[in-house]
Amino acid sequence: MKKGSLQVIFLVVLANLIILPAFGDGSTVEMSSRILEKFDGTPYVVDGEEYHYTWKTVASRFITKIADQSFPVVNVISSAPMALTRAAGEAGAKSLGIQGAFDRQGFNWIDIYPTLTDDPDGNPAEIPLLGRTRFIDIWVWGSNLNYTLEAYIRDNRGVIHTISMGNLKFTGWRNLRSAIPSGIPMVSNIIPRSTHASTFVKFRLWTDPRERTYVDIERDKAGKITKIVPFYVYLTQLKVLSDVYETIYDGDELADPKNTTKLWSGTANQ
Repeated sequence: MKKGSLQVIFLVVLANLIILPAFGDGSTVEMSSRILEKFDGTPYVVDGEEYHYTWKTVASRFITKIADQSFPVVNVISSAPMALTRAAGEAGAKSLGIQGAFDRQGFNWIDIYPTLTDDPDGNPAEIPLLGRTRFIDIWVWGSNLNYTLEAYIRDNRGVIHTISMGNLKFTGWRNLRSAIPSGIPMVSNIIPRSTHASTFVKFRLWTDPRERTYVDIERDKAGKITKIVPFYVYLTQLKVLSDVYETIYDGDELADPKNTTKLWSGTANQ
């Protein structure tokens, strides 16, 4: 056989070795978009279980407290981007509104976190994420202040990661989307495994040290501050895009934690 023919055969075999694995299960994806929170009372459903959330805030030490004003203030309001309002129809879309003010400039922050509505103690709760989360996005209304927003994600090993959602120096509504780094483990490779072991933890709003920390102030005739006009931020439709594909194989039913519990309860073997 000629040398040139051997080179061609070698190149064909090498190409197959490189290309064929790309079509295996490892690269198969099934993307699913899920809304975690619409702030309108719609429950988040996971495995048939409904989760209702009430959102709260906590702030760093220099949050403003004056007379009968105490910040931050959080409330659900009847307003949203036009695209979401039209989609909601007569029911109307909702948003989570945050009022804030700080006594001094600096790296101030406000945490915005979910709690389970039926929890009387209002403890922080984390929202389950299904599959391998690839993107997270949220609609944000900004006041054109140089603030930034972060999302906190807990991976399947319990480690919390900070995802930058971007700067809020814009006017009106804008959809902010960020990719989840591929190196963050969202689903365990060990079976039986949970398909929603990772969670959304909270948002954190940061003020820039060079930016104002309120919109305006009102004073009496003596020059004493009587009222703070706060800054406003609104959030709505927290959504994720996830790869929920699971490989089918002989015995895959034993990888389902619920099925495993049922099998080992004794009732399935009677």
